[in-house]
Amino acid sequence: MRTLIVASSLIAVPLLAAASRPMWSAPANAEAVRAQPAAAGELTLDPVHSMALFRIQHLEAGQFWGRINALSGSVTWPMDDSAAPVIKAVAELKNIDTGSEKLDNNLKGPNFFNEKEFPSITFSSTGGTRVAERHWTLTGDLSLHGVTKPVQVDCVVTGVGKGPTGKKVGFECMVTIKRSDFGMTWGIEKPPKALGDEVRLVIGLEADETKAE
Repeated sequence: MRTLIVASSLIAVPLLAAASRPMWSAPANAEAVRAQPAAAGELTLDPVHSMALFRIQHLEAGQFWGRINALSGSVTWPMDDSAAPVIKAVAELKNIDTGSEKLDNNLKGPNFFNEKEFPSITFSSTGGTRVAERHWTLTGDLSLHGVTKPVQVDCVVTGVGKGPTGKKVGFECMVTIKRSDFGMTWGIEKPPKALGDEVRLVIGLEADETKAE
């Protein structure tokens, strides 16, 4: 399952969250690579095509999906794949989209993301371990609901294409967190649980090559 960052209870949906466990483990002979400096090829996230999906169990039954649209930020990645992507992504909670305005407003409220006090979720990678060609385990810091924790993210380069302004690169990242690690506990205190604790995040990113002026 190849596949970010980038954002509560999600969910009532919790989105974007925490030092939890990766969805797989890297092979024993995996190559650890330090984060590249900014010189390696600057890319700017395309907010129209960058989003974070979150999944959480609802009422101990189905899995509920939502998304946060219009992620912003940057990626530093050499096109020859000689180093791990360095991702800095921001998800603004005003862009939560569940298909229900009532639920969106509930998730933005104090029981969940508390958007008024914590308006965004951020992820900044600090290094990576190669799994395969264009496939990395990234380490980094996830900040959600006023709490910052280290996480490991499974990140795949999905392709390199060409956009109106130059090269365009796609990334798909996955991480599973526990929202309680970030102080979001509504709905999990006692059975029956209104919402699960574990949240799966799937982050789809497209980034455009930054042209020197």
